[in-house]
Amino acid sequence: MFRILIVDDERSVVDAIAQTTPWSELDIEEVFCAYSAKEALNIVGQQFIDIVLTDIRMPGMDGIELIETIRTYSNRIQFILLTGHAEFEYAQQALRLRAADYLLKPVRDEWLANAVRKLTSSMRKEWNEITSQRTTVQYLQKHLPTLRSDLLRNMLEGSQTASELNEKCALLELPYEEGDVVYPAVIRLERRTPGHSKRSLLEYSIMNIAEEVLGPMYHLWSCKDIHNYLVLILKPREKVPDGRQEESVSRLLSQLQHLVLHYLKENLSVVYGKCVSFPFDLMTVYESAVQTLRRRIGDDTGLLLTAGQSETASVLSAASVLQAPPSISHLFVAGFWEEAKAKLQSVFTELEATTRDSPIHADYLSEIYHTVLSACFHYAHTNGQTVAQALNCEGDQRFYHSPELMQSVSLLKEWSFEVCRRLSLSNQVEIQDVRKTLIEQIQEYIHSNLAEDVSLQTLATHVDMHPVYLSKVYKLETGEGLKDYLSRVRMERAVHLLLNTDLKVYEITSQVGYLNTAYFIKVFKKAFGVTPQEYRDQNSDNGGVGHVRNSTEYRPAAWARQTDSRGQ
Repeated sequence: MFRILIVDDERSVVDAIAQTTPWSELDIEEVFCAYSAKEALNIVGQQFIDIVLTDIRMPGMDGIELIETIRTYSNRIQFILLTGHAEFEYAQQALRLRAADYLLKPVRDEWLANAVRKLTSSMRKEWNEITSQRTTVQYLQKHLPTLRSDLLRNMLEGSQTASELNEKCALLELPYEEGDVVYPAVIRLERRTPGHSKRSLLEYSIMNIAEEVLGPMYHLWSCKDIHNYLVLILKPREKVPDGRQEESVSRLLSQLQHLVLHYLKENLSVVYGKCVSFPFDLMTVYESAVQTLRRRIGDDTGLLLTAGQSETASVLSAASVLQAPPSISHLFVAGFWEEAKAKLQSVFTELEATTRDSPIHADYLSEIYHTVLSACFHYAHTNGQTVAQALNCEGDQRFYHSPELMQSVSLLKEWSFEVCRRLSLSNQVEIQDVRKTLIEQIQEYIHSNLAEDVSLQTLATHVDMHPVYLSKVYKLETGEGLKDYLSRVRMERAVHLLLNTDLKVYEITSQVGYLNTAYFIKVFKKAFGVTPQEYRDQNSDNGGVGHVRNSTEYRPAAWARQTDSRGQ
């Protein structure tokens, strides 16, 4: 679906096109209106527009200048021009500026529909070509290093499933397959405080040396992990006996350290291990290497070690799912409640599997409890609340301060999911309150300024919201499009004035926000089947001037049904 901007200094022309054209049938999702070139530029500067339908002759800046200026925003915006017979030279000039089409005024509905349909069809075909396999392959080739690095980082963080790995490795031209023997190496730069640009350049130079040293014998796959370490995954190019292979890895990594120190003046500490079944035990070997760096090397520099088994494994293994990204805190703050529940389910599934054949260690439950509680505090404070307010338990702090929760798996599990439910509910209430206030502000502004400019752009500026967001939220919350609501209010006000005042039709036209009386009569007749004067004459016997009617009596039938259904 595409977006169109209609530009003309004659408000009645813009409104007529905007309100009477069957846009959804023409593949148009959003319609924006501008009554000057300046206003059009403000709209284009704030959001993406696909098509601009513009008049050529306008005061201040004409359509030709408008096209030239908009071209500086984007070369993809297409133009359809509105022109009179006497302005054909302007149209020729605009076509030289690659305008897609031009239409003579007064514009017939079928001409406009055909021009827009032709253009949207052409644009959709162009985007289909852009997203074609050929273009995708070109993109992959251009961004291969970044995509490969991202995939490896996701694997190390546990957010990449093994089931998708073979397909992605093939797509990214990585010679790694399920079950391969590989050698992960974690490299720590000892100078931890160089500037960002200098560090990036240093890391790039180290990887170049690694390619020279290790590349002839190993396929290399690299990334930078969450600890700012460089991680290399080495896969032998040729199969050799295990002992010799590990000696080769050790020797070449030692050579890498030496060359980096000699040429780059940078000390490296390196820990490597053996992954015998890629990718299934890759995370285990990688985490062991990180632990070895922390526990065996510490602040020492220039060391090379083999990753060892965790000495604490026999006592208590880490709750890997709990701490793996994305964290529960991040999911809470982002409002990803379904993902948060899935994460909690995985945490307790891991807990049950880990402790199936042995007693539950108290530290397990304590870690889960404090992690979830910390996420609650962080969510509440980023939302300007206390944790008791966020959890809707003011006066009952035992809900989140309860030692009993760290003594029972079932209680802790039930509490964790209840926390997620309460925060989700609190979030939904907050969204509804904000949107209710927004709708009230919009409707109040429309009723107070009906005779003035109440375009979507004006309303968006009034509430400091993006026009597209405002339009979608209004329809989502009320079930009625903002433009439909505005038209309905104008018609209701017009009916009220016709039945309860002796104002002339042209005076009512101005009071309900229309600049052109003929256009107002056309819109009114489309809604009610009769002209304003005919409507007044037909209803004069039912009370006449001064008789106040219930609004549902004079609303168009379709609008009345729509409003009644929303009120049920």
